[in-house]
Amino acid sequence: MLRWAMLGILFGTITGITPALHVNTLASIVGSFLTSPGGFSYVVLLYSMGLTHTFLDAFPATFFGIPEEETAISVLPAHKLALQGRGLEVINISLKASLLAAIFSVLLAFPYVLLAKHYTTFLGKVAVFLLAFFLIITEKGVKRIYALLIFILSGIFGLVVDRLPLREPYFHVFVGLFGVPAILFSLNNSQKIEIGDSKIQMPKKKFLKFSFIGTFFGMLASLLPTFTSSQAALLGSFLSKDERTFLTIAFSVNTSNFIFSLINFYATGKTRNGILVLIKDIYHPLSSEELLILLLVTIITSNIANLYGVRLSKMLGIATSKINYTTLNWGVLLFIIAASLYFDGLLGLMVLLTATIIGISATIFKIKRTICMGVLMLKIMIS
Repeated sequence: MLRWAMLGILFGTITGITPALHVNTLASIVGSFLTSPGGFSYVVLLYSMGLTHTFLDAFPATFFGIPEEETAISVLPAHKLALQGRGLEVINISLKASLLAAIFSVLLAFPYVLLAKHYTTFLGKVAVFLLAFFLIITEKGVKRIYALLIFILSGIFGLVVDRLPLREPYFHVFVGLFGVPAILFSLNNSQKIEIGDSKIQMPKKKFLKFSFIGTFFGMLASLLPTFTSSQAALLGSFLSKDERTFLTIAFSVNTSNFIFSLINFYATGKTRNGILVLIKDIYHPLSSEELLILLLVTIITSNIANLYGVRLSKMLGIATSKINYTTLNWGVLLFIIAASLYFDGLLGLMVLLTATIIGISATIFKIKRTICMGVLMLKIMIS
């Protein structure tokens, strides 16, 4: 069993540090190469792969500004700290916050099982309505009108994208909304990214508190089917006062949501992410003993990821820092365009361009780009 967990950690590391390579994609590829995919060993492989990915997917967002759906709103403060020479600190925040989230999640597993059977879509909608209200109302003066317009525009865009025949719709959407605008505004920036040291510049008690808050929001996201981890992390933006506290919440949400989604799958059979969909196709239901084994795998995987995560990121970060920042930005931009064409051709590129225009509009109007999360929220509100 440990052999399968280690293999999952290896694959999750590859997806975590590789821009635009989603863990679901590699999981499907791995499944196609296995001679007889199935059985609990394969569940361990898939789960440890997905869990490891949540520890390391901060790397592309931090050094390249390329987000996934789960890391979309953390890309801006993460990349900002990287430009201030604190890139390695961001990676360490991700690793340590995710480790704490894993511990908190395992400790809360039993009461969560009791709660999971009582979820309702209504509660999720209420949470999304309140979140949208606070996102708009926290802007000042005429910016509230701009925020409302961008929110509605993003939401309509999301509804249209859902109806398009795309293989990877969220790649084009989130990279366009959050990644490309940041890259475009940085093209004339000739500075180099300095990775810095990994010391987390936050008191331990404060770090512990915000990680627990993130774990709680991640739990909510896994309970409420219309409430995503990105939206849960947005809640944290109202409680955090700086980039570090926000990132602590966001990274904790990302990992805890993944773990609680597994527990929810055990309790209700509901799937909350692509990894669990693959698991359900080959192995369902999970027994109590198998859930306990996976919770043990959670602790093992979390600690192993922390053993090498900073060192690996340091090596990759040093290599990245040797590249001229403008050259790096152009390279990342060309990579994004190529990936968009590879996934969905010209239609994908058009979606990417549209998302980029919306993201740039938020910057021009000087409102929080998190308002672009209307791309997910509006369809929930009207469904």
